[in-house]
Order: sequence, then structure tokens, then C-alpha cells
Amino acid sequence: MPPWDPGQPPRRNASSPGRRVLGSSKTPPAGGSASAAPKPNFRHAKPPKKGKRVLKVGIGVIVLIGLGFAAVAGYGWYRFNQINRDSLALASSSGGVQNFLIVGSDSRSGMSKSDNNSSAFLNGQGVQESGQRSDTIMIARVDSKNKTVDLMSFPRDLWVPIQPSGEEERINTAFAQGKDSADGAQRLINTIKADFGIDINHYVEINFKSFKGITDAVGGIPMYFDKQVRDKNSGFYMYGTGCQTLDGDSALAYARSRHLEYLDPKTKKWIEDPSADLGRISRQTLFMRTMIDRAQDKFGSTDLKAINDLVSSTSDNLTFDSQLSIGNLVSLGKAFKGFSGDQIVTHVLPVYLDMTSGGASILRLDTAAAEDVLNVFRGAPAGTVMPTSVVVSVTNATGTKGKAVEVSDRLDQLGFTSKSAGDVTKSQTATVIKYLPGFDKQADLLARQLGGTAQLQVDKTLKSSAPVTLVLGTSFTGVLAEPLPASTTTTVAGAVDSSTSTTTGPVTTVKPGEITELVGIEAGKAPEGVVCK
Repeated sequence: MPPWDPGQPPRRNASSPGRRVLGSSKTPPAGGSASAAPKPNFRHAKPPKKGKRVLKVGIGVIVLIGLGFAAVAGYGWYRFNQINRDSLALASSSGGVQNFLIVGSDSRSGMSKSDNNSSAFLNGQGVQESGQRSDTIMIARVDSKNKTVDLMSFPRDLWVPIQPSGEEERINTAFAQGKDSADGAQRLINTIKADFGIDINHYVEINFKSFKGITDAVGGIPMYFDKQVRDKNSGFYMYGTGCQTLDGDSALAYARSRHLEYLDPKTKKWIEDPSADLGRISRQTLFMRTMIDRAQDKFGSTDLKAINDLVSSTSDNLTFDSQLSIGNLVSLGKAFKGFSGDQIVTHVLPVYLDMTSGGASILRLDTAAAEDVLNVFRGAPAGTVMPTSVVVSVTNATGTKGKAVEVSDRLDQLGFTSKSAGDVTKSQTATVIKYLPGFDKQADLLARQLGGTAQLQVDKTLKSSAPVTLVLGTSFTGVLAEPLPASTTTTVAGAVDSSTSTTTGPVTTVKPGEITELVGIEAGKAPEGVVCK
């Protein structure tokens, strides 16, 4: 039985195993009545009347490389000036390492009712929907000197504080809340910086039409389907098996798929992949690797017509930050010539299924386990702990009313996620930091921020929503502007729940329903030894 109802949004299941790979791509090709479907092998359907918001895969790295080659070839200047530019507050970069925030906007700008399969992307009246949403949010860390690309996706249902209010919501609402595209982009950039400690150096936004144009410009994307698959929500129908080439329309429907189904060859029934957005991220990663290889085949040989087709089909449907110059693109194009999709290093944020107090299904970040993933994009050494990963509840036992609120506010200012738990009637001398197993580094950082005088205790009874608890005693002296260096804190025994000693190193914890790797049905992945061209 899957960990949640395939027909419903993901729900937390306390009995689910910790690490779960959902679905399989090794089922024999399906036969049955579906195989008799009319050609072509893929088609698009009208979306449901109350359709879900959609996403596109973020392929900004490919766009940048392609445009870089275009600029070298002399095609870039005119088209480059047609690209939309947003003036954004961004971090400066150095040493050839840059973080690109890649957003897939579901704006239908540039699409008309006469476009092929427009019914899959416009409403029932063939009219563009208003507003904007960011259902694809990726960060690509591009190191031109070492020729490496690290990639990470934020699940759209990740529950985080949204800037500037700090109110918790799904991360994809940050972009949607802006009064215009630039304001939404800035709000998302600020949210990522505040919640994850990641600087953004450049911004790339891709809409429907540019995604389709890129796919068609490289001659389509060849993918392998070992079973018949479909998604009635996104309009993706693949009834052919083996190597199939996706054009712009079919690739877009594939990339939007959150409710993928496959035909069981034995029962002849359609089985839904229950991994929803997480499965979609897995398939998008596969698509991106294939796209890069395809782009290199086209542009690596300086095919000027292909380059011009790419630039012509995308330039007026992209948005860059105003600081991204044509010189940057030329440098990227030269640095990554010959780069293959397999060279992308993909990082998966560890998340777990949860529900809000109102009953909405969401994903929460496992802050302790996520640190080293986030450190890659922060440019920080492995093992580094940032204040943004410390979620702390502050209780006041000093006898001075209001101290918990005061300290909590100060910790918030320094980047911690803190809340006041109020005053207790019985005062105590010691200031104590209690923490769940696995959060010893977060507790140590908090202790150093307090001057190193707090006692540390493991407490297995704490809730995962508040894995660190600070109890202020009369010994409390204040919160420092900068934490003390490491190895200055004091750890004491006397931990709660029969524990007689504290941890001295990292402890791996697995929450019910936790997901720490790419999951879902990898529809489109060729088996070993098979190459689709």
C-alpha cells in the first residue's frame, strides 16, 4: 500500500518507512487496449475546469549555455536586447561561482488559442489566466572555473516563512504574492536568503512558450518509455513504448505532470504514481540531463542555424536580472562547451510529509539533515550550521516577565527561527538548551550565540516542529551579536527520557514519511545499454 492515497495530496503516515522510493521503471512494456490508441503516441487534453496550477522544468542553465554560444557566433546582440530584464537586489559573486535562481513561471503570455494544443494551457474559453505562480523553483550553482553544476529543487509545497512578513506558507506563494513579476522575484529571492542562507547572484525566469521553443530548437527530446503512461491533468499521453521524441508541446505536458499514471500490463488498470510533486522533480531532473546532452549535440558543433532557432524562439519569452550581461553568457558558453548531462550533481532536500493545523497537506524541511545540502549552495564547508536551520522555542524561568519574548525577537533578528513559549512560575538558575537527537550542532550554535554558558541536554520528548528548546535561567547574560568560536560550549548529562549522556557527534534521525532522495516513477529513463537519439 502506498504511503498516501494516490488520488489525494500527500498525507503524513506515521507507519510509513523513513526512506521511500515510489514506483518503478522496470515494468515490462504494457499492452492491451491502450496500445491501439490512434497516432501520434502523445496528445493533449483539455485541463479540468478547476485545474491545478502548473509548472515547467527549469532549464535556465541550458538557455544560458545556448545563448552563450549564440553570442559567440554573433547572433546574440539583437536578440539579447529583446529579453525581459528585471532590476533586482542580488548578491555579488566572485571566483567564477554563481548561484542562478531558475523559476518556471506559469504565465501564458505569448500563447494564443490558435497555438497547437493550446487547450492544455489556456482556460476553457481559450483565454490566458491572470497572475503568476512559480511551481518550479531551482538553484543551479555554476562554477565556470571547475566546470561543475550543482542543482537543487525546492518542492512547491515546502512550508516556510515568506518574506517580508515571516508568515508561513508554501514556498511557491512567495513569487505569486508580488504586485508584479519583479516584485514577486525579489520576494522569492529574499525568502530563500532568509530561510536557507543562500545568496542568489542571478535570476532566470522561463515561461510556457520559451520552454516549448527551446525543446523544438534542439530537435525534440528523445526519451525511453518502458510502459504506457499518461497524466490527464497536464495533458500528457504516451501510448508508445521504447524510444520516443518529445516535441515542445509534449515535453511541456511531461514536465508539468504531477499525477502520472502507468498502465499495469497484467490488470490493464491505470496506476497513479503517488509521489506527486516529488516525483515530478525526479522526472524533471532526468529531462534536464537529456536536454543538456541534446543541446550540446546541436550547439557544440556551432550549428549556426540551430543556435539562431534557439535564440529566436526564446529571447522574448525569458526574463533575466538586469545584471546578467551578454559577456556573462559568452563566458558560460565557452566554459561549458562539451558539458554533459551526467556531469550535473543533483541534490535533494530532505523533507517529510506533514499537515497544517487547518488540515492542508504540506512538506517540512528536516533542518538538521538539510544543512550539508544547503552548504553546497552557500559555499560553506560541510558540517557548517547556519542560524536559519535552528528552530527554537524560548521559555522564561528568570523571574523577569517578558524575557522570553525579548530573547526570541533578538534571535529572530540574527536569523534563527524563534518563538516565545512564555513565562513559567518557578524560576531556575541554569540556562538550559534541550534538543532532539540529531540537532546537537544546532544546539551548539545557539549555545555559542548565548556566550557558551548554557547547559546542553538531549531531550527525546521534544516535538520535531520545535527540536530545540531554550529555558532561560537567572544565569542568562544575553545574546551575542556573533557566536563564539566552536568548542566553547558546555554539554552536561541528565538528558530527558532515560538518557544518561549527551551526544558528542551527529546523529541521523529519520522521520515518518521522510524523503531524502529522488522518488517516483522515472518515466522516460532508458535502461542500461539503450541510447535514444
